[in-house]
Order: sequence, then structure tokens, then C-alpha cells
Amino acid sequence: MDIKAPTADQKQRLRDDHVAHRTWLREKEINEQPYDMKEIPYTGLILAGLLDPESAPSVCHALLAGHDPSLRTDDVRVLWPYCPSSGVGLVFEVHRPDRRELVVVEHKRFRSPSHAPGYRTNPGAPWQTDVAHEAATSDYWPQWMHETDPELPVRFVVLDGYGKPMDQMFPSGLRNEHWAVTGYSQFAAILRAEHDRGVRGLIPLLSTLFAGRES
Repeated sequence: MDIKAPTADQKQRLRDDHVAHRTWLREKEINEQPYDMKEIPYTGLILAGLLDPESAPSVCHALLAGHDPSLRTDDVRVLWPYCPSSGVGLVFEVHRPDRRELVVVEHKRFRSPSHAPGYRTNPGAPWQTDVAHEAATSDYWPQWMHETDPELPVRFVVLDGYGKPMDQMFPSGLRNEHWAVTGYSQFAAILRAEHDRGVRGLIPLLSTLFAGRES
């Protein structure tokens, strides 16, 4: 599979984002985590942020930055977030005054590879995002979404450290156009703004966001 690595420009933008973020942390007297943090534990911190009623709207807003940057956090309720054991990284419901929807998030940290289930034995296996989209929009409700309302419309998001476009992460993906990409730059900017306006519970995410960043 022809997975394209981050470009030199993308790596430089990530370094620049990290410098700006680190400067902000110092100004706020927040200690940055010096040790590497892998994708799964950081996804767990995102889940914790979604489980906290105070921080949940802000974390939701940050995750959806690549799709709906104008989201108003005071109009949002996040319900029943969880990390499935397979399929995708996060699933949660979003309730607004005018609609309800399901959000499915696949998380790609700095060294997280894109993969197709079974690709080691079947080079033609579909991408995980194609499998997730088909499962979530079919009549058969997948096991990893068993706690959600099957009548809700589904929004698909990839949270990627570099903010790479879908065709770079999942070349020739059949459902790439249905996934919005939120980069860490967008994610961090909203979390910082939400912390600045007094939202509590965001420091664990902010202090570890770039921990383990590639040089």
C-alpha cells in the first residue's frame, strides 16, 4: 500500500506548532510532559475530557475543528463517549438544540500508521476508514457502536498530528470524502482558547499534546 509519509513542510509546520504551543504553556505556567505519549493513552485523555461535563463541549469543539470550526460550545451536550476495542478510536453522541448526531473519530498520532484490516495477508484489504464508514452507515450496526442510537446521522473525523489530507493517509480510499480531518494545530488552538476563557479540565490534554513529537 502506497502510504505517503509526512512531507518536509508538514514536519516543519508541526515543529512550529509545537514551539508556539510550548510558549503558551510556559506563559500559563503549565508543565509540558517530557516523555513520549503514544496514541492509545492520548486517546484515553481525550475520552476523559469528553466524560467531564465541563470540558466535554470544548473537547468536542476541538475534535470537530476540521469540519465545523464555528461550533458553539454552549449549544453542545456530549453523551456516552467511549473507546471501542476495535474499529475506530472514539465514538460519542452530540446533542444540539436543532439536531443530534453521532461522531466517529479515528486518531492518528505522530507515528501512527494507516492500515487496512488484514493487510498483512490480503494486500487488497480495504482501509480501516472505509470499513468503519460502511459499517456505520449500513443496516448492520457494528458491535463497536452497540451503545449508540442507530437512528442518528453519523459524522466521521480523523484527528491527525500533522493534519494530513485523507488521500495522503489513505490513498485511493473509497470513502475519503466522507471524513473530515482535524490537525493537531486546529485541535490545540481551540483547546488553548477554551482554557483561556476559563474552561477547566483541559490541562492534561494541553500538557501532553506534543509529547513524543518526531524531530
